[in-house]
Amino acid sequence: MSASRPPVDEATVTDDRPRAGGRLGRIMMQVLWPAFLMAIVAEGMLFSLVDPHELVIVGLHLADSREAAYTVGFFVFWALFTCSSGMTYMLNRGMRES
Repeated sequence: MSASRPPVDEATVTDDRPRAGGRLGRIMMQVLWPAFLMAIVAEGMLFSLVDPHELVIVGLHLADSREAAYTVGFFVFWALFTCSSGMTYMLNRGMRES
């Protein structure tokens, strides 16, 4: 006669299988999300002080419309803050491996 197993409570069972996008999702959350939030803050601060029509780079106006300047400014800030967060992530990862 075989011993019967006690019933398993499904709430206590942990799934140890790697999830699709688990590591990549964590990296994206640790790098892109803070960069996104800081780009919002930086754009709000810059364009509350400066009118996009007044920005002139090398004698050319930045954009014909304010919305285009806001969009370009947001993505430039997001790219800069993504580089910053990415370097912080890589430095932190290197410190843990040592």
